[in-house]
Amino acid sequence: MQAESLDHIQVSACRLEPVWVIHVELGPEDDDCIRQALCDEVRLTYGDYDHVSLETAIGTQFFRGAESTASGPMESATSRQARVLSFSITKDSDLLDAAMSVIHRLHSYEEPVIYVQDAFASRSLPEKRENENKWWMNTKGAAIR
Repeated sequence: MQAESLDHIQVSACRLEPVWVIHVELGPEDDDCIRQALCDEVRLTYGDYDHVSLETAIGTQFFRGAESTASGPMESATSRQARVLSFSITKDSDLLDAAMSVIHRLHSYEEPVIYVQDAFASRSLPEKRENENKWWMNTKGAAIR
């Protein structure tokens, strides 16, 4: 399902850009190599920034293998630790193909859990950057490392 166009909506604080948001569930065996390869091969841009992603804290993932899986049928569901890596890309089929290729090449799962969603991302307006609440304008804030 395609996202509704927001061309007719007026947003004064920023502009909105159509993107795909991708969520990937990562198992305990999946280290930082997937995120780093995505940064290297896809860039993971967000406005004027790159290497932009979010990784959640560890949660619990539940599943049960069916007959056709590499592990074979499982009698009962099992659980394991997992976390979610989220990022967005511009709506470019080559970028989506590259991102999916990276994930499938490096992911430890037979069937990586990946969700691709139509969305809109905010993009700053240059004239709105002079705001005393922004970290670079606030001398009381802690430095970004």
